[in-house]
Amino acid sequence: MKNKWLLVALAVVVMTILFSLISVFVLKSLLSDTDEVTHSEGVGLIEVKGIILDSQETVKQLQALRKNEKVKAVVLRIDSPGGVVGPSQEIHDAVKKLNLKKKVVVSMGSLAASGGYYIAVPASKIFANPGTITGSIGVLMKFSNIEGLMDKVGMKAFTLKTGKFKDVGSPARTMTDQEKEMLQSVIDSTHGQFIKAVAEAGNCRWKRFGPWPMAGSIQVNRPLRSSWLTSSEPCRMRWKRPAGWRNQGRT
Repeated sequence: MKNKWLLVALAVVVMTILFSLISVFVLKSLLSDTDEVTHSEGVGLIEVKGIILDSQETVKQLQALRKNEKVKAVVLRIDSPGGVVGPSQEIHDAVKKLNLKKKVVVSMGSLAASGGYYIAVPASKIFANPGTITGSIGVLMKFSNIEGLMDKVGMKAFTLKTGKFKDVGSPARTMTDQEKEMLQSVIDSTHGQFIKAVAEAGNCRWKRFGPWPMAGSIQVNRPLRSSWLTSSEPCRMRWKRPAGWRNQGRT
């Protein structure tokens, strides 16, 4: 009888250990950054959908696929209106780095504009539907002013600051001309970086460009009008620089 209970206890211990090992393996497979469960060669897939607010997860996936020798190429599916500049640039750089080692092919959905186009340009090839909305190579900042509303309700705001630009963009007061000029220079610099990334991806001499014709505008991927946005051929576009144009993004 004693041996019987001993065998039962031993069986329970063995089953517990096996269950724990299986649970750890399953969790590791689900949470792992690398595709360890892939036993054959294939093509990786990464999807970027919605507004680009954070790059961490997408960059992590791109890095994992770059390190995985079983992945021979990567399809990047984009359906995004763009988003924040910083995360878009981080994804752009990760795609560019991946494309140096493996072919990256972009598949555009219904929308791949602004930052959504930014992250696509380093790829080897870009495919889009005839109705895909893309382009919008531009940068913007939006500010609200509630000074009039505050006056109506008898509300006042006071700011103590250490620098003249510390509260720039405050909704409680009108923006000064100096502040507008400073913010415009930031936008121009960021826009120049965007232009440079697009031009370099298309082998364009970006420093010779005049005002970017696609700045802030969206395009349907119709032939002859905007097919260069998704073309893998070297860029041959040149625009005449008009009088008064400021060199955007030039270093």
